[in-house]
Amino acid sequence: MEKVQAGVGDLPAARLTAKGLRWRRTGHPWVYRDDLERDPGAPSGSLVAVYAGDRFLGQAFYSAASRIALRFVTYGDEAVDRSFWEARLQRALAYRQRVVHDTNVYRLIYGEADGFPGLVVDHYAGHLAVQALHPGMEGLLPEITHLLREHLAPASITRRHDAEVRQLEGLPLEIKTVWGELPDRVEVKEGPVRLHADLRRGQKTGLFLDQRENRRAAAAWARGQVLDVFSYQGAFALHLAPRADRVTLVEASQAALDLARENAGLNGLDNLDFERGNAFNFLKQAVAAGRRFDLIVLDPPAFAKSRRDRPAALKGYKEINRRAFQLLNPGGALMTCSCSYNLSEAEFLEVVRQAAAEARRPARLIARRGAAPDHPGLLSLPESLYLKCLILEVI
Repeated sequence: MEKVQAGVGDLPAARLTAKGLRWRRTGHPWVYRDDLERDPGAPSGSLVAVYAGDRFLGQAFYSAASRIALRFVTYGDEAVDRSFWEARLQRALAYRQRVVHDTNVYRLIYGEADGFPGLVVDHYAGHLAVQALHPGMEGLLPEITHLLREHLAPASITRRHDAEVRQLEGLPLEIKTVWGELPDRVEVKEGPVRLHADLRRGQKTGLFLDQRENRRAAAAWARGQVLDVFSYQGAFALHLAPRADRVTLVEASQAALDLARENAGLNGLDNLDFERGNAFNFLKQAVAAGRRFDLIVLDPPAFAKSRRDRPAALKGYKEINRRAFQLLNPGGALMTCSCSYNLSEAEFLEVVRQAAAEARRPARLIARRGAAPDHPGLLSLPESLYLKCLILEVI
């Protein structure tokens, strides 16, 4: 295991190939295993000094298991110690204070975009859900937990280590509350809407926080008959219901629908219909039955989790959007989303264009949206710019 002394202490050295250096010059914070001259021989999760020849490039977390061998932590030679991480946490907190308003549920740390490679921390009304997705951050969890307790005084901290991507890093899956007491349900608010979140068993860390601002934006288009497809626990529907005559929620999971019904009661709403079933089947049957809606929200899971999924994903996105256009009244609106990183915004827009053409429904694009600002995308990391959200109006 090669080590270096100058400027970065006694860290193991990782050296890039010429191809790796060209990749590094794009600014992307990850380096793939094929772009290393050789295995640095360091334990997985180690901090290493990165070089191209004799040129120092920065410090990165090393993974011995993943195809992503390096994740840059800093491009300087400063000490990566408690003060280093505390300063980054303080910047993350200050940023959220600027961009998060009228809610007590938000993303506090968003991985590389906040300088914490492979770490997610979500805040739910004083309760924290933590996901470490890399062995480097896994090793720092005791220190990170201490900093979170010191700066936020949370009611509880729960490790949501059930994301399958951890297995690619050789990390175990677990869900464990490591500080305080976490109730079965945590009540949170998004503007006027209250929601019960399940931080142990809910999708992601309990709710889809990246859609928070899009839910508010959709409410401006709610009127008459509204359809919320892939509704999960009803977060979109609850923002739409106060302005609609009736909202129909479609969801395959009975557990999610039960919580959506519970959330409707929490908000005193009784104009919602809960339909359990396959979204593709529901849309097809609704078209055949001649049903019509004034607003439709499509928020499906990622259809393209890898590049090999793209053909099926393109077909799936076109089908659900074509059916949605067929179901809209003249002047009706469609909010359609994709969280598939492997489908670009331009490709998604083209799929939606084709869907409108096949449905013979002229539509105009009102807005292009992305994730809420507490999920800032890192320009050099396209993977962080995954969420696409379009608002269209049928004319």
